Amino acid sequence: MGTMESRSNSRVIRIITIAILSALFAYGFVGSISNVLVNEIIDAFSLTGTAQGLSASLMNMGSLIALFVTPLLQGRIRKTKMIVLSGLLQVAALCVAGSAAGFILFATANAVTGIGCGWLDTYANSCIVDLHPQNSTRYLGWLHGLFGVGSLIAPLAIRWILGWSSWRGVYFAFAGVMLLSVGCIAFTSRKVENTGALSNTQESRLTFKEVGAYLTVKRNVLLLLTTVMTNMVQTGLTCWIARYMFLAYGEVALGATCLTLFWIAATASRFVMPRLKLRPLTIVMVGAFCATVLLSGGILSGSATVMCVAVCLCGFVTGPFMPMLIAECATGYQGKTTLTTSLMMIVGGVARLAVPLLTASVTSAVSATAGMLVPAVFAVLAGVLSLAALRTTTTTPTAHAD
Repeated sequence: MGTMESRSNSRVIRIITIAILSALFAYGFVGSISNVLVNEIIDAFSLTGTAQGLSASLMNMGSLIALFVTPLLQGRIRKTKMIVLSGLLQVAALCVAGSAAGFILFATANAVTGIGCGWLDTYANSCIVDLHPQNSTRYLGWLHGLFGVGSLIAPLAIRWILGWSSWRGVYFAFAGVMLLSVGCIAFTSRKVENTGALSNTQESRLTFKEVGAYLTVKRNVLLLLTTVMTNMVQTGLTCWIARYMFLAYGEVALGATCLTLFWIAATASRFVMPRLKLRPLTIVMVGAFCATVLLSGGILSGSATVMCVAVCLCGFVTGPFMPMLIAECATGYQGKTTLTTSLMMIVGGVARLAVPLLTASVTSAVSATAGMLVPAVFAVLAGVLSLAALRTTTTTPTAHAD
């Protein structure tokens, strides 16, 4: 009887996992809209100056707001219900954005979309860790890998839609993709709600005392600081490479080529790295030091071709940073993974907001080369911090599947 129940629960967990993976795949589409349609949006609303970047900035701001609220919701709402709610919020906001006549309504809808994205990202990661506590890195690799696949396909899908519709049609089409994915989660979670298979996703209500206790542990602080630095590396590289390639080599197209190579390599590594018989934090440490060498070598080579290859390899070694760190932060905190995941997302979000301004300032004050070296400096710091975190503990799960 116990064996049959165990098999039934395993099947349920597998179905829910697939549904959550599909939601992150859809999230890859939604997260790409503002970046790909930036020119169409600027033209449609006749934006000038700083307003041209508001669409993407407001999505990031909405996401950050969601991350600050998330710990307060721990234990109050079932995680699968929050994933469904976050998806429906995105669907509604995308439809409003696609039909908005004025920019104020459009911008507000983008901020609401960001809130939905922030919740979906946090709760999906947390659910995967809860459902697969013994093998979380493998499934987190799939989760982030499928997000990367969605992000790679989205620009192609957008250009195809623009061939027979307007930019507004893209918003409605991607709302449909998200609705389909969260519909699958709603259907499957409702069917199995009373089976007990989702008991691992239940959490007690969070208190400020627990947050304070978490932040007094040296290892936790080191992991959060490592998260800040790894986000600085990835965002600093991806947000500035197009500008650097133009300033250094006078080639706009090379920037797009570098970004494409980076994300292809990063997506591939998220599937490959979790299979290595190494601790997740070891993978982060080695990746950070490798990124330092690769990026510095590419910049100092003076060759556009070498730089493109270096960026591609940087994508491969830095791609698994987030899933590996999520798994490490969750170690020892089963039943409280919303706390660990949301704190990681918060510090990462702040880093992503800060590094473009820092990189631009260094470029303006010194040179394009100095600005592009900023991510390399943060890569060194990420390596040092992850090494320090490794030395604070001796036993955590390995990244490979047992």
